[in-house]
Amino acid sequence: MCIIFSSQLPSNGLVIIAREQSEGQGRGTNKWTSPLGCALFTICFDVHLQSLLGQRLSLLQLLASVAVLQAIERTPEYNALNVRIKWPNDIFIGNDFTKLGGILATSSICGNFASINLGIGVNVFNTQPSTCINDSIDQQKPMLNLPHFTTEEFIGRTVAYLQQWVSQLSQSNIRQATIAIHNFYRFYESHWMHQNQEVFVDKWQEKVTIIGIDEYGFLRVRKSSNGETLTLHTDAHSFDVRQNIIREKAI
Repeated sequence: MCIIFSSQLPSNGLVIIAREQSEGQGRGTNKWTSPLGCALFTICFDVHLQSLLGQRLSLLQLLASVAVLQAIERTPEYNALNVRIKWPNDIFIGNDFTKLGGILATSSICGNFASINLGIGVNVFNTQPSTCINDSIDQQKPMLNLPHFTTEEFIGRTVAYLQQWVSQLSQSNIRQATIAIHNFYRFYESHWMHQNQEVFVDKWQEKVTIIGIDEYGFLRVRKSSNGETLTLHTDAHSFDVRQNIIREKAI
């Protein structure tokens, strides 16, 4: 395990890196085993609760998703890998949309600050158990000759992009922070899997159309029965993209 302090993250941020894991934590009770070749790291930092980001902490795992995509998109040619975000916290790759990684955000409040732990796991050069970035790069040959990633480079690029987003959304200049958050929304929705997708919502027993995310990163949908627009929260729902169902999570 490696611990790195980052002067660019607020309040003495640090990055904890593991080479392998056997008891990784996912959403809810999910557990993950990750072999050598995964980028496994947790980014820890504080966010002032009066900042724009501090008032929208639910955006954190979405911000991390965007940073991961930016890290992979070294040049426009890497768009051929077809990396996409699955709301709210997973990364998929390829035309068949195979899961590449995921993000888990946790927070605790202390005084005027929220202490954030952002856990990120992305397959870089491990072929199993699903697929990885470098395998997807190889599939583009000989049409494109794209360089492989190392886990070190991938982690460094992801942390750098996340630092930019956190800094922009935590600054005291509200106008500039507002511009930054609109840029984030635009990038997120241009790289996700769901725009105008029809999906079945289990608790309503009907289909809805996904129309975007709201200011907190929650899913905005429109009912097919009456056109009503509603919001689905990240912590209360899970999205099964294989069966195209959104289910309410058990409390």
